[in-house]
Amino acid sequence: MKKLLLSMLGLAAIGATAQTQVGDNDLTNAYTSRSYGKRVTCHDPSIVVDDITNPSSPTYYIYGSHLGRGKTTVASNYQEWSSFKAGEEATSNVNSLFANKQGTLVNYANAYASHLITEVKNSKGENVKFGNFNAHGWQYKGYNVQGNQWAPDIVYNKTMKKWCMYMSLNGDHWCSSIVCFVSDNIEGPWVYQGPVVFSGFQGSYAHNSYAAADDWKHTDFAIATGETALPSRYKVGDKWGTYWPNCIDPCVFYDDNDNLWMSYGSWSGGIFMIKLDKTNGLRDYTYTFPYEVNGKVTTPGAASANCTSDPYFGKKIAGGYYVSGEASYIQKIGKYYFLFMSYGGLKSDGGYQMRIFRSENPDGPYKDCYGTSALFKSYKMNYSSTTADNRGVLLFGGYQWDAMSGAEIAQGHNSAFVDKQNRSFVVYHTRFSNGGEGHQVRVHQLFLNDEGWLMAAPFEFDGETITDAAIASKASIADADIAGDYQFMRHQYGQNTKAKAFETPVNITLNADGTITGAEKGTWKRTAGTDYIHLTINNVVYRGVLVKQTIDYTNIPAIAISALSSSSGSLTMGQNNFTYQQEVWAVKADAKAAIKYTINKMTLPFSNGATLNAAPTLPTQGKMGANISWTSSDPSILTDEGKVKGKGNVTMTMTISKDDYEYVKDYTLNIDAEAEETTPVYYPVSQQKNKTAGFWTNFSSDYVLKSGKKAEFKFYNYSDEVNNWDNWALVAASASRGASNYAEYFVLRNDNYAWFTKLGGNTNENTANVQFTLDNNFDWTNFKQDMNGSLVDMVVEYVASGTIKVNATITKDKKTYNYAFSMTSNTIKGDVTLFFVNEKSYIDGSSLSTGISNPIIIQKKNDGKWFNLSGQQVDKSYKGVVIVNGKKFVNK
Repeated sequence: MKKLLLSMLGLAAIGATAQTQVGDNDLTNAYTSRSYGKRVTCHDPSIVVDDITNPSSPTYYIYGSHLGRGKTTVASNYQEWSSFKAGEEATSNVNSLFANKQGTLVNYANAYASHLITEVKNSKGENVKFGNFNAHGWQYKGYNVQGNQWAPDIVYNKTMKKWCMYMSLNGDHWCSSIVCFVSDNIEGPWVYQGPVVFSGFQGSYAHNSYAAADDWKHTDFAIATGETALPSRYKVGDKWGTYWPNCIDPCVFYDDNDNLWMSYGSWSGGIFMIKLDKTNGLRDYTYTFPYEVNGKVTTPGAASANCTSDPYFGKKIAGGYYVSGEASYIQKIGKYYFLFMSYGGLKSDGGYQMRIFRSENPDGPYKDCYGTSALFKSYKMNYSSTTADNRGVLLFGGYQWDAMSGAEIAQGHNSAFVDKQNRSFVVYHTRFSNGGEGHQVRVHQLFLNDEGWLMAAPFEFDGETITDAAIASKASIADADIAGDYQFMRHQYGQNTKAKAFETPVNITLNADGTITGAEKGTWKRTAGTDYIHLTINNVVYRGVLVKQTIDYTNIPAIAISALSSSSGSLTMGQNNFTYQQEVWAVKADAKAAIKYTINKMTLPFSNGATLNAAPTLPTQGKMGANISWTSSDPSILTDEGKVKGKGNVTMTMTISKDDYEYVKDYTLNIDAEAEETTPVYYPVSQQKNKTAGFWTNFSSDYVLKSGKKAEFKFYNYSDEVNNWDNWALVAASASRGASNYAEYFVLRNDNYAWFTKLGGNTNENTANVQFTLDNNFDWTNFKQDMNGSLVDMVVEYVASGTIKVNATITKDKKTYNYAFSMTSNTIKGDVTLFFVNEKSYIDGSSLSTGISNPIIIQKKNDGKWFNLSGQQVDKSYKGVVIVNGKKFVNK
């Protein structure tokens, strides 16, 4: 009975791992590619649905900077758009979007001169004249309308029964304004209703129509505040941006109580909010704001960068101190008002990215997952590789899936909306890694995790019907369908956006037993009866959702996971370190489609029956989560890895596998190439085997690496576990220390940091613009402990082009970490000298050696000196394998 039970268990195990083999005929119609011919170019897109004109068939519109515009329907899944009327390319009034107050079409450049509203209620509730405010006249002297119509926002005013467009007209030195246009039709013509808010009034800079002196009198400042003279706090000259906003980037929205609000601002003094008058679309001057500093009412005096409320500019809700941050957009989703912000610069290398905060109230306070306020109290660099502050949930950064021809980068200045099915969406513009400064609009669905935080779907919206309510109430994806091979992507803070960096996926497997293996390791658990899922990776819990999507540019169905570490993770700064409020994506593509896609996109270095005169580079990375492996019929000729060992005929079997399927194909080859040179393996040992040695005192031997060659190093690392840098560092130099031509190309520390001594700068502050890459999957919470006693297996390759690559596998207690670095410089010439240096630590590879890697010539074989297997002289206290008088023994 026992034998029978064991046999049954064995059969069950085989059945659980067996894969169905598929051939070319099985994959004929596995997938098709898709293209989109009607993308829209619209910078800073603001979306609005017109369900007024034809309620049964709504049309979605976007308006953007420079009169960018487009319209689409749900049937097009927001992927294909058409245009309408004329934009800034127009030189006349033909087909214009604008009209004057008499209703005659005018060119956009003439639309800001005279407005409809002539009377308003002031801050005391009194009816007062609302003189004529020429918005173009307010621009800084010499500025035109063209090119400065920025980031409009559209709302249907239910009280007025009109469409209202809020447009910012930019001018240098903060001489900007936000004005309101009205129309009975969402496509215009739009008529200037009146100004909403001005900035830059301080008597320092001349305007197109007004002198600098007393320029505040040409604004609505007196109506809003009741002041008869300009208070001194606004007279700050070129320091305006330290204290006050630039009046651009409006966002207008209704709260749950049907109040109409507008947030606005960009970098400079921060993001502010004022209340609007629903009866005319302009500012509600009767709703007044106190003067506050740090949230406390105080008597106005000199300007304060910590001003949080101002009688004219309203309430500050985010930013300040000239910290990057613009394009505020507020949308109620679920229980919370979500504040979207765009950090960084908008160009392709500017680091543009969307961050999110939330609040129970429309005017804040807005905070991120960790409870950090959207308001800054001092200047902080808050984006790119030099970031010193990671507040705000990063919705996603630059990324590229396999089917994308180029990566999305510098995504931002978004709007958001909730449709009648209660699905929420983010609408943004993106640049591309292969497209210069060209940009297009993209739309992704948004989801709430089980802690009420927003996450973006991995792919564009493509008609999916899932809602947050459905995710929370039923399991639409079967448990058995979740396990499988996924592509995994994490959106990291501190991305090197100056180098236009972007994320690419790695392969992981969600196993049926609840474990995660592959490039990331951990566990997963689905919340029963829902489509919530938790991924625990490196002790960080990512709380997410399971949804079905279609992979962009294909018809391939996929199970997609969007997850956020909304209450877990590391707060240690630095890319790969900061894992709190980090979004991750995991995607399980249809298996047959992924295998077929891999076949179609794969480039093989040979065809069947070919004769090879050099070692082939075998593709090993599949597409869309598929895996590629190779098996040689004769490893003495060609190994499974493609290394040449001899001449003759050999059959290489390629297997592409994913989930329950595999595709197998044989290639018969004739190898007519010389056997490859074996990479030498070294076992370095520190001169001082203690944990007290100071900085730059404890070195290993030198190792010379020639151009085009590799060297492998194996050793154990021992440290005092006090600082992350108390571990090994690898040095690549032009010569041995002390030589006249000695110069260091780089010093690479174990803790994801390097400096470039010869060229200047380091991996955090790349002042010399050194071309480098740096990557790891360290667990920074346990880093110091994991590195002490760790086994390091490192390969250093000196590429002939002047590039040095370092790839290290570090293991400790069944944990495996991968650490990679590369540097390219035309200054790297001739032989490179490598050595290790340790601070408060040492390395020892002697116990790993099976023999002496290189011949060690000892002139006197009977001198009684002791040597370890790396050829270094040691004393009699040394433990391990030693050589004395030419004989090897173990000293215990």
